[in-house]
Amino acid sequence: MDIEVESTNKGGAPEGNKNAKKGKIFSDEIRKFLAQNPQKKREIVEGLVEAAVAREPWAVKEIMDRMEGKAVQATEISGLDGSELVKGIAITFVDSNGNKER
Repeated sequence: MDIEVESTNKGGAPEGNKNAKKGKIFSDEIRKFLAQNPQKKREIVEGLVEAAVAREPWAVKEIMDRMEGKAVQATEISGLDGSELVKGIAITFVDSNGNKER
């Protein structure tokens, strides 16, 4: 006998995991509110643009991050003294007679 069960789990977390949606509750509520109140969404956008025009650094950064994407952070990895890291490992086998094999 086959039993069909419809899952409400959309996030891939195990069924019954209460933490699966915990981080999304606030964002979901804001999206729902703004969808029901498009004028409020417009006022938020206008306020952000006005702050950027007034040269508020946080507003300029927010707009640039949304429009251009966040800047990629360069990461350089080196040894403790600034030298290059080891790029490979050589393994040398020595038999019981002391002969080295590569």
